Amino acid sequence: MSSRIKELLARKAAEKASATTTATLLDTPNSTFLDGELETITIVNLPTGQIDPRLKLLSHSSRGLLHKCPRKYQLYRLNSQIQEMEASLESNQAVTFAYGKVVGVGMQSVLEEKTEDQIYLDCFLEWDTDLLANNPKQNKSFWLAMQATKKFLALRQGGFLEDYELVEYAGRPAVELSFQVLLPDSYKYRGFVDAVLRHRVTGEILVLEAKTSSGNANSTMYKNSGQALGYSVVLDILFPELSSYTVLYLVYESRNYEFVEFPFKKSLLQRALWLQELIIDTQVITLYDSYDTYPQHGEACYDFFRDCEYLSLCTLTTANLVKPLTQQMLDKMAVADSEYQFSVTFEELVEMQIKKGDI
Repeated sequence: MSSRIKELLARKAAEKASATTTATLLDTPNSTFLDGELETITIVNLPTGQIDPRLKLLSHSSRGLLHKCPRKYQLYRLNSQIQEMEASLESNQAVTFAYGKVVGVGMQSVLEEKTEDQIYLDCFLEWDTDLLANNPKQNKSFWLAMQATKKFLALRQGGFLEDYELVEYAGRPAVELSFQVLLPDSYKYRGFVDAVLRHRVTGEILVLEAKTSSGNANSTMYKNSGQALGYSVVLDILFPELSSYTVLYLVYESRNYEFVEFPFKKSLLQRALWLQELIIDTQVITLYDSYDTYPQHGEACYDFFRDCEYLSLCTLTTANLVKPLTQQMLDKMAVADSEYQFSVTFEELVEMQIKKGDI
């Protein structure tokens, strides 16, 4: 071992012992060399009692994970091996995720009235695993995702939603609109709206949510989903006087090669309750963190037909399983904040709700 490496290792040990906020990491999975030089990673030591900001980033899926198993939520948010775990997912699981994304992108491209060539190119660019990989059990592959897209294109050409047009925002079609709600105590809720459409005659607003299902889709899977209520954030900004709207879940059943429609009306009351539930989730996380204990829910150890990635690991000390918070992470989070198209505070949303309730 060279004297230079020995010197760096000794410095690393000294810095760790003195609990400084900057450490040089070497010979770990996170080591990074730039132009032959060792990159210095700045470790951020939070004051006692302050919650890691990574735990404060909420979304529809992460809230579901929080409810299912708080310990898994904690480790997913902080784990140092997430990328490795995602890379080692079973091929079937990777295909399932890629399939859903491709069908969603294909539907959005169809709604934007792109050419067939451009639609198929968008689908091809969205597929992020082996092009020949497939999941025979769920009948999913790139080529079957393309078939679903063609199916939706045929529906659209046959008159499906012909009385609706895409809403425009900032001169662009309202598809894949990103939004975030700034909650108290620096919590944030983030999401994306697949597409916002407006009836050409009545002006009725319709939110289209694209889904895929390997089995027979059932309306109860979507009826009370909080995901659709989050879309009111965008709609409240685009249409301040809107008191209710319709969400159309368009679900493609991969086994039956058919689309199924599930429309649901969302009221002012439902949105008010959703906002309350968001605050409750932030309070629950704060409570867990104050006890330094995120409960394990054993019933979630087997999910989506496979063992949890953290099975037999989650009982270990958290510090041995997670990646330290770094300044680089905080910088990336700050950049991400600026990229959301819609950003609104919780207080502003409450005010909007009150005004609409008085109308």
